[in-house]
Amino acid sequence: MPELPDLTVFAESLQKLVLKKEISDAVYHGNKRLNVEANVFCSSLRNQKITRIRRVGKELLFELGNGDAFLVHLMLAGGFKLGAKDEKVSFPILTIAFNDGQSLVLYDPKGMMNISLNPDLGRFAVDALEFTSHYLEDVFKKKPKAILKSVLIDQQVLAGIGNAYADEILWQAKISPRSIVGKHPKDAIDKLTSSIHSVLKDATDYLRKNHPGIISGEIRDFLSVHNPKLKVSPSGAAIIVEQIASKKTYYTEEQILYK
Repeated sequence: MPELPDLTVFAESLQKLVLKKEISDAVYHGNKRLNVEANVFCSSLRNQKITRIRRVGKELLFELGNGDAFLVHLMLAGGFKLGAKDEKVSFPILTIAFNDGQSLVLYDPKGMMNISLNPDLGRFAVDALEFTSHYLEDVFKKKPKAILKSVLIDQQVLAGIGNAYADEILWQAKISPRSIVGKHPKDAIDKLTSSIHSVLKDATDYLRKNHPGIISGEIRDFLSVHNPKLKVSPSGAAIIVEQIASKKTYYTEEQILYK
């Protein structure tokens, strides 16, 4: 599933491709996972221009000239494809046709993509790039017995972090994913906060530089531990792979277990 770095670059790439183009038509191909009737949704897009595309947590918000907006959650396998109006794209969910003859197709082979018109953005937790260590300290006090990995990927706690980047963050901070959040000293929380910000920013910069223009997929081959091709971490420790918080988790014994 795309996470904060992927979606940040997707938004930047899509803005360069479709911003200010006039929408001639919109077709919703699905029959569910839309918060309004398909005809209402499509009518709100026709004859409008996309004025802004931005990441909100692990989703993308498309803002329109008429003041409406729609939110896209790609889920596990969704993506975007820009091409000619009549180009065939497998597993389409939404097709947005522009007056210049191009179309942006939102597709999902698993059919799990969620799209919502004029969503309530107030439901999102604080963004993973914008919180402070004091915020995280308060969260840990409220969930003292929780497993750290489960808290990091909880979108009601921090918006934007998923399974892969949680592992990278914890490895950089040298904290075990199995740690109990109520057992963390303040210096560990400070280190974790710094690691969250730096890992996400560095990954975003890497994707911008090495994969400019991407609008779909997940690029994980540059990660330090959450990488099936690796057996040891950059510091030489063996990478352990286990199910933690119902997720396939990569970590090493270098990481301190707080319990």
